[in-house]
Amino acid sequence: MKLAPYAHGFLDRLPYSPLGDRLFCFLMFVYAHRRLPRKKSRLFNDYLYQLKTSQEILDVLRQMTSDKVLVKSYVREKCGDGLTLKTLGVFGSVLELEGNILPKPCVVKPAHGSGSVVFLNEGRCTLTDRERDSLRAALRTSPYESARERNYAFLRRRLICEPMLPSGIKTKDYKFFCFQGQPRLVQVDSDRQHQHKRNIYTSEWEPVSLTYNFPIGPWEEAPSQLAQMLNTARQLSEPFEFVRVDFFIDEDRYYVGELTHCPESGHGRFADKNSEKKFSELLFGNGNK
Repeated sequence: MKLAPYAHGFLDRLPYSPLGDRLFCFLMFVYAHRRLPRKKSRLFNDYLYQLKTSQEILDVLRQMTSDKVLVKSYVREKCGDGLTLKTLGVFGSVLELEGNILPKPCVVKPAHGSGSVVFLNEGRCTLTDRERDSLRAALRTSPYESARERNYAFLRRRLICEPMLPSGIKTKDYKFFCFQGQPRLVQVDSDRQHQHKRNIYTSEWEPVSLTYNFPIGPWEEAPSQLAQMLNTARQLSEPFEFVRVDFFIDEDRYYVGELTHCPESGHGRFADKNSEKKFSELLFGNGNK
């Protein structure tokens, strides 16, 4: 979410401390949603605000599963082998990354946050200057520094390299919103590199006509792996009251990409109040948390 320069300047001065973090989260919530957060609200963003500003977000398992390297051990423990991509390497700097010969095609991204994904195709020997700058910037910050998501505060800043799927940058994300151990909603992101589209479905794959941060794209048939992904999402979400389990699909196989504890950092925007209410009721069940 883009902020006005004056807002950036003020928020950047807030200390990285429990009080500073709470004030940052409060002001960002008001800025994003143009209203005050309510503790007893049944709306999704208010729920995320309460989670983000509580001690629950510092739960050791939430911190561990926020790391793209460590989460693979959790997935293996809960669901067995074969549900995460092989880790080709983990690097503490761009210099260390470039000092290794990586099997191509592959993908490089920060293990301690999101964004700054670099796709290295066959024949690529070096990073471009833009890619280097992007990865260095990713190592200089984290979702804690940028959005006060405290589950990221103590994670090591490093880059993870994984094999690239055949679909490359066109790979679709299937994100399962889970509440009390049950997947309730599925978010499908497509065409992220150009004209980002986002569709919401129920766990029975019924289209939910609402806009959440990005325009709705074409509706699609349920993936053949839906039942398996639902089962995996149940297993992985069992210890948490709320978590989003993120998958991607490669032909007939599916993989767990990551676990997300505060989607959009609690700043995701719905088209209107009724849309957020509808989303929240479907997620929490009959409007009850």
